[in-house]
Amino acid sequence: MNGGAATDYDVVVVGAGHNGLAATALLAKRGLRVLCLEKNAYAGGMAGTREILSGCRNDVGASLLFPLAKGLEEELELARYGVECIDLPIMATNLNTKESPPAIFYANPLRMALYVLRHFGAGAMLGFVRLMAFCKYPAGLMDRFTPRSVPRTLDALLASATNERRRKQIELAFTGSAMDLVDRFLPDRIRHRTLRALVAFAAVQSTYKGPFTPGSALCLVYTFAQNEGGGLMRRVKGGMGMLSEALCRSIAEKGGEVRFKTPVRRIVIEGGRATGIELRDGTRITARAVLSNLDKPATFFGLVGREHLDAATTERIEGIEHRGAYMHLLFKLRRLPRHGPPFEHLNADPRTRFNTTLVPDPELQQASYEACRRGEVPEHPAVGMQIPTVMDPSLAPDGFHIATTYGFFFPCDAPREERGKLRDQMAERIIDRLSEFLPDLRECIVEQAVFSSDHFAAMQGATHGDFTHGLIHPEQMIGGRLLVPGSAHATPIAGLYLCGASCHPGPGVTFLPGYGAAYEVAAALGADTLPVTRAAA
Repeated sequence: MNGGAATDYDVVVVGAGHNGLAATALLAKRGLRVLCLEKNAYAGGMAGTREILSGCRNDVGASLLFPLAKGLEEELELARYGVECIDLPIMATNLNTKESPPAIFYANPLRMALYVLRHFGAGAMLGFVRLMAFCKYPAGLMDRFTPRSVPRTLDALLASATNERRRKQIELAFTGSAMDLVDRFLPDRIRHRTLRALVAFAAVQSTYKGPFTPGSALCLVYTFAQNEGGGLMRRVKGGMGMLSEALCRSIAEKGGEVRFKTPVRRIVIEGGRATGIELRDGTRITARAVLSNLDKPATFFGLVGREHLDAATTERIEGIEHRGAYMHLLFKLRRLPRHGPPFEHLNADPRTRFNTTLVPDPELQQASYEACRRGEVPEHPAVGMQIPTVMDPSLAPDGFHIATTYGFFFPCDAPREERGKLRDQMAERIIDRLSEFLPDLRECIVEQAVFSSDHFAAMQGATHGDFTHGLIHPEQMIGGRLLVPGSAHATPIAGLYLCGASCHPGPGVTFLPGYGAAYEVAAALGADTLPVTRAAA
């Protein structure tokens, strides 16, 4: 507390991303006085939805809801405040070349197994089963979907391995390359071609690594981690921003407050403790605790100040890898584009065009990464495009569709004065790549917006536009994400906590960072045993 004096709020939360809002809602639910501050005019951060293309609701960043930990959806009362989810019978159509069959991912496990067996053979089906079995143990150590978990370091996990086989499994999963696993479980370069490319891509899309780069296996294990509570990826009706808009309604009903267009200049530190914040207009707001939904450099170097950090903490934060090597394109379409030969049969079911991923061979993915490192636009970028209006027509005017597209690897380290030109070149290359399989795409586009990671850095305050708040690299996950031993959210500064994807368990719309932070702060403030309060409906 601020020298025993009264404070304006119990908790101030900086940033109205989905984690910051989840923490705010859960703390308000426990009767605490909570204020959430957001510099932008809308909620959700990089899981927000707003009109960018005329008459459309466009997702800005995240586009799919991850499987939520058991009981979390109910505790956040998402359905009560208007969230409706859309199940995805066909989750993705993955294309490699016109010579290799598409890998269609069905939600129905039996249909999925039969499809793999028919198009890729019994060896591929067995390989996938063995790959998932291999990933289960190291993924379990990561606690990706375990609420309020505090992970150990990699060294501690290795030291506690029950036998040499388990130790080698942990080492391979955390320090090996994705291709170590691909070659082990899907070795047929011809029959398994699309699957090999897909698994390789799953290992690099949240990293600054190629699939042959040591350490890329970890992202693959993270991607394949299973939620013990069950569930599959889903769409949110009305866009991902509906999650945050629902939490805003929940917060207001519980007596909390969210203020938009209210940028924070700094977090106030007095006597080595966070005692509140100062707004850009000079207004000071005091609090018993401050939560930051921003990443570590943005929080400590941008809002706290290096003078309040010890040398070891400064060095750790400076060493975090934050490279946003991606492009984000939004399209408004006059109609649904169609697959060309030899995949015209996919047009019979529009749901095959909900989520199309173009995955080059692993060698080409590695070449794209190496081109990115040289400051060049890759010749064969991996591309993912969702057309959410296939499942939710409410997102666009009648008769139109929208598409959300990501392309990797954008040369994000090129000189700043060159990145605008490189952005436009890569946008054209992404459209060209999509047009190889959807030949009428260009004539379908009536409006588009193109963003690089630089835009996300400016719009959302994410360091280098890194949507993961610390890439999924071995040294930056599990215990490597903690700043204080034994806590997933505390910082070396008393009263200051992290509640975003920069803390364990990391990125993805799971709400777990915000959820865990709320519980830890409630306990620190003595509110963890208070009865849950709810205003009258």
